[in-house]
Amino acid sequence: MPIIASLRRAYHSLIPLAVRQRLQLSRWTASRRARLHLWERTGGRVAAGPFAGQRLLAPVPGDCEGPVLLGAFECETHAWLEREFARDWRVAVNVGSAAGFYSTGMALRLPAATVHAFEMDPAWQDATRRSAEHNGVASRVVVHGTADAAALAALPIPAEQGALVVSDCEGAERELLDPLLVPWLARSALCVELHDFAAAGATDTLRDRFASTHELVIVEQMPRVPAEWAARAGISVADAAQLCDETRSWGEDLYPGRWLLATPRG
Repeated sequence: MPIIASLRRAYHSLIPLAVRQRLQLSRWTASRRARLHLWERTGGRVAAGPFAGQRLLAPVPGDCEGPVLLGAFECETHAWLEREFARDWRVAVNVGSAAGFYSTGMALRLPAATVHAFEMDPAWQDATRRSAEHNGVASRVVVHGTADAAALAALPIPAEQGALVVSDCEGAERELLDPLLVPWLARSALCVELHDFAAAGATDTLRDRFASTHELVIVEQMPRVPAEWAARAGISVADAAQLCDETRSWGEDLYPGRWLLATPRG
């Protein structure tokens, strides 16, 4: 990191202190301050949305994920998730569990369900386990390694029963989510983050596979309205404005979120 250290020294030597103090009002600083304020108000629990009350883990509270703590994270899917939680699924599957937000959240919202969390990164596997333990649902969250069609098909899920599936696997959805290879998917409800930029044709492929068995809706990430989230979380609009936006990157490019919501017919 010699370049970063050199830039830091140049910054402090060339920029007057008064100017540097004004720069403390930068978006990064304001965002971190907003996260700290919300963490203090909620005790580190998600403030709103379908997973409100879930306890987050962060080595430093100001470094937690702002949209997740606020409850605005992927809010385009929230109404659909609420409908699926009301169906009281007995099995849930999270493909790409990362820090365990969805796997823990589904275990909290489906108290009779077993949740299977797939994650290829050992560090994130550990984070998924710790999130479940932190929220008292570790006995019902089973952590697996890398997902493939054979591993999904081997899960103890009857084909006629299906499961609630939340998938965010950076383009692997095109290869994994195939009801010919994984029969129980034909009766499952699926919330799939789409990554056509990483796997060309993923959206069309999944639409073709599930068109005969599911009602399909594609939802796009929309601009957030800070005042709405401020009211839900009981914080200032200025803080909510720092917390509610989401960005996704692939290489050097930024992409808005995009999801396929597939509801089984009947």
